[in-house]
Formats: sequence, C-alpha cells, structure tokens
Amino acid sequence: MIIKDGLVFFNNSFSKADISVNNGLIDKISKGLEGQDVFDARGMVVIPGFVNTHTHNAMTLLRGAGDDMPLQEWLSEKIWPLEANLSFDDCYWGNLLGLVEMVKTGTTSFNDMYFFMESLIKALGKIGMRASICHGMIDLFDENKAKKELKESKRLHELCKKEDNLTFCLGPHSPYTCSKELLFSAKEYANENGLRIHIHLAETKKETIDSGNAHGMTPVEYLDSLSLLDERALLAHCVQMTDSDIGILSKRNANVLHCPSSNLKLSSGMARVNDMVEEGVNVSLGTDGASSNNSLDMASEMKTMALMHKLGSPVHLPAKTSFDIATINGAKALGLSSGSIGLGKNADLVFIDADHHSMLPHHNILSNIVYSIKPDAIKHVMINGKMVMRDRKIIGVDEQQIYEKANEHAIKLVEKQ
Repeated sequence: MIIKDGLVFFNNSFSKADISVNNGLIDKISKGLEGQDVFDARGMVVIPGFVNTHTHNAMTLLRGAGDDMPLQEWLSEKIWPLEANLSFDDCYWGNLLGLVEMVKTGTTSFNDMYFFMESLIKALGKIGMRASICHGMIDLFDENKAKKELKESKRLHELCKKEDNLTFCLGPHSPYTCSKELLFSAKEYANENGLRIHIHLAETKKETIDSGNAHGMTPVEYLDSLSLLDERALLAHCVQMTDSDIGILSKRNANVLHCPSSNLKLSSGMARVNDMVEEGVNVSLGTDGASSNNSLDMASEMKTMALMHKLGSPVHLPAKTSFDIATINGAKALGLSSGSIGLGKNADLVFIDADHHSMLPHHNILSNIVYSIKPDAIKHVMINGKMVMRDRKIIGVDEQQIYEKANEHAIKLVEKQ
C-alpha cells in the first residue's frame, strides 16, 4: 500500500510525504511514490499509534462498578469479589469492548495482565491489534497456589508462540500478593525464555509501609534484592519513589508504566515522572483498567499526565516528551518495532482529521494532539500494515453486538455478587 499526501510525523517533525508499506513494515518515506494500492491521506495527520503499556482490558465490564474508594478497600470489597465470578465468556466480550475502545482512540499496541487470557487471544482474532499479555499471578503466599499460577503462565506462553503480533510476559501481580518463591520462579522462567516481567510496584503509601515492616526495604529495593530489576522489568505505577529508588531504576534500566488517571482516582499519589525522566528512566504510559480510570483513551491519558506534572513547573513534560512517553517509550518497554514512523518500523499508524475542530488552528500540531484532540478526530487506524478502522468503523466486526453483549455480561456479573 502507498499512503499518499499525509502530513507525517517523521524525524520529530511534520512534513508532507508518502509512505510505502510492505508486509506490515514501512519500507519508503518520500514524495511522489506510486503503486496500485493507494490510500489517500490528504487532509490527514499521520502519527504512530499509541502504546498502552499497562491495562487490564476485560475490566471494561467493571467500569463504574466500584468508584470513589481507596485502593485496598476498592480491591478487597469490590473488584476481587466481582472477579471471583468471572467466566471465559465474560472476559471475551469485555475484551472485545476494550479492543474497540482502544482502536477508536488511536491505540495500536497494548500490554495486558488479567485472567482467562485465552479469551483475549480469541478477541484479538476478531480485531487485530499488537499485544503483550500475561496471566496475573497471585498466590497469596501459598506454595501450592504458586505452582498452579506458574503452570498456567507456562501454558499461556505456549499458546502465544502460535499467534502473530502477540508476545508473552510473566505477570506476578505485585510483591504484596506474590511469595518470594513465586517471584524467583517467574524470574527464572523469564531468564530462560528471554521474557519480560510485568508487575505492579510501589502504588500506594500502604504498600511502602508494609514492605518496610516485612522486608526492611522499599518495594523497589525488595525487587532489586531479588534481582528482578533489569531492562526487561515492566513496573506499573511506581508512585511512591524515594531518590534512591529512582536511582536504582535508572541503574537497572527498568521500565516504568505510568498510570496517572488511575493514580489520581484511587488517590495513590503523583508519580515523580519528571524526576525519573531526568534520571534517564524509560517512562511509558498506561491507562490501567477501565474500572480505575474509567477509560482506555490514551490521548486523554496523555493530556492528564502532561497537565498533572505541570503542578511542579509549566516546563515539565512538554508536548514532545509527553508524546514520546505515549508512543516510542512504550514500544521500547515492550520491545516493539513501532512507536515511531521510520524505515523498517511496523506500520502501526493513526490517521487524524487535520481540520477537526480539536485540531485547529495549526499553530502547533503536536501540541493539539497532546492537549486538545478529541476521539472522533481519529478517522482511520492501521496495524501491521492493515486497516483495522476506516471512517471510525472497526472492520470485520459488529460493533453494536459487542456493545450489547458486553453490557449484558457486565450486568449479570454484578448481579451475581
């Protein structure tokens, strides 16, 4: 396919250009390219797709089911009791709803931790996105449960090997829900197979206090003592950070998955993102689940992040830095050849109506994308060189059926509680 006459974000600036896509990859960026299969991108701003590095996709079913509560109370009194009744079919329709929402808001890749992950694989067969997935392992310090959780993760890993555009990582939920033995086993298996480890870390003050009482260390220091921190560590939240913690993450080249809306809504605090960026930590962006956000809209998340960190200074997280956190930094964290537009990169592209009211005037297009864009400005989405959405319609699925079935399953799930 030749994408003609778009305003392309390439080499950190916007310029009129054509893009040639072959076998899912960008092989030429120039003017005057010709081909048989041409997509007219006149009037469109072309950017790399957003990379959502931390979410629980099927939690779309729990959107609004447990609001305005502290994290531990929210988990123990609302979320975990609801999740105890989840079924494969529940998660399948919840996953489809989440995939629709992500595509329609410009996300092309995401990193997911949840349950019934085969339901997500099935949903991805309907709506092709690029995904990294893991089974959320929780053993609550029970040796037998630890063995079962690791066995399920290994089984899921074998399934992922058979799927295109799908990678697997180990998903111990957190240091406070996983035994040292399970964390060690996860690290050993990850090392043997070159896998990433996706884990919640240092999300609340309580977690930090409890870690100090249990281990005499912060959560970051504790994981570092277990040799779990390296360039393949995907650390969700990292809200409660000391200077020493940030130094450790920088030294170990670990990746932080920042979830500002969730941290605000659950009153977990404001992560020291500007300090992490200055120390060279790779910070990426995630929405978290739709039960704690309550959205999977990465553009909205990017704006929230950019604005909240300006409480320290208006020069913190300028538009370009915020955009990188939502795109190329996420691709780096997940080991993807996407997140930017360039030769040899995955053709994961988002097409924005340049004349949408939220994109006008054109004083600073990147600023408009970070601070003002609305979802309906996103007209088309390409993933792996294939159009997944055209004119805001997801190709190959019945969107209305997804909405109705997901809502039906969500209502029944809450009624079971």
